Amino acid sequence: MKLSDRRMARRFSINVPLYISEWKSPATEKTVRSANISESGVYFETDTPPGEGTMLRLRLEVPKEIAGDTPIKWHCAGKVIRVQSNGNLKGVGVRFDYYEVS
Repeated sequence: MKLSDRRMARRFSINVPLYISEWKSPATEKTVRSANISESGVYFETDTPPGEGTMLRLRLEVPKEIAGDTPIKWHCAGKVIRVQSNGNLKGVGVRFDYYEVS
C-alpha cells in the first residue's frame, strides 16, 4: 500500500487495549492502549517503545461503536514506522502488513 493510500484510510480516535509482542519473540505480550486506529495501522503511546523497524504481533478488539452490532477481533502483524517523543511517553506508529478479522 502506498503512503498516499494509507493517509486516506479513515482514522478512529479510540482508546482500546492492544496486546503487542515482538515478532518471533518468546516474551509475553505487553498491554498498551491505542490512541487511534485505521485499517492500515495503529498509533499508541508507551514508556518502553519498540524500535523503528521492529516487527510486531498485535491483537485488539474493535468495539461495536465502530464494528457494528458485534465487536470484531483483529490479529495483526505490523512494522513500527515511527517513534516520537510525547513528554514522558513515546508515540508509536505501526503500519499493518497483515491482519485477520475474526
